[in-house]
Amino acid sequence: MLFACHFDERYPIEPLLNELTQQGIVYEIKQANGISELWLEDEQVIEPVRKAYEAYKQAQQQQKQHTLTIENLKQLPITTALILISLVVAFVTQLGEQFLDLFFIAQIQYYPRSWIPYTGIASVWHSISPIFLHFGIEHLIFNSLSCWYLGSILERKLSAISYLSLVIILALVSNYSQLWVSGPLFGGLSGVVYGLIGFAFVYQLFYRSLAIPKGLFYLAIGWILFGLTPVFVWIGLGNMANTAHVSGLICGAFLFLPFYLFVKKENL
Repeated sequence: MLFACHFDERYPIEPLLNELTQQGIVYEIKQANGISELWLEDEQVIEPVRKAYEAYKQAQQQQKQHTLTIENLKQLPITTALILISLVVAFVTQLGEQFLDLFFIAQIQYYPRSWIPYTGIASVWHSISPIFLHFGIEHLIFNSLSCWYLGSILERKLSAISYLSLVIILALVSNYSQLWVSGPLFGGLSGVVYGLIGFAFVYQLFYRSLAIPKGLFYLAIGWILFGLTPVFVWIGLGNMANTAHVSGLICGAFLFLPFYLFVKKENL
């Protein structure tokens, strides 16, 4: 028998052992200082089995990262805060039915129809606040789940300051882009979510894998293209904040460069 690898006790070994049995690979489990070891009879399968086990562990780690647990909530304070604030705002506004002026990016002028920018300290809050405003339960759930999925990956790759800076920049760019194109009647985390998608796409394309399936990026582009058509209005979902989506996506993609150049030491 030849040594193949140690087993990480955080992850069950039965799936790998079942696969070895099905393929007729002879193996033996040994204990050394309380650690389980896999020993194989055929030297030629040692390296493939090691790679298979490493891929299995990585998949389990990714799944564990996305699980809603107290441990993950503590490890992802910024992502958790974004979602919790959005939930609180959804409750306060009854999903966009009341107190909307507290969260719009600018003051609405009804006659003549226009808007007035906030000034002073109020402008600090209102520049960011639209990302917490949602108009419907589907809108809230979709954005929250997307933010949790992407945030659970990227917040672990960047320092708290870097990740928070990324979120704030994406919020500002997407909010003000949408304001100048269509006025202040919009809200949602989707501009930030699209920015995280753009950042993650360039990260995987030019640096290293984040284990994010390519289908997510294709879906994001498809959703933007559909948003440019009247399809969503026809099916009763209303107008999409297309400018926030597009500007967020582009901004996130471009922001990878300065983050890579200046924050690479932070385990990017």
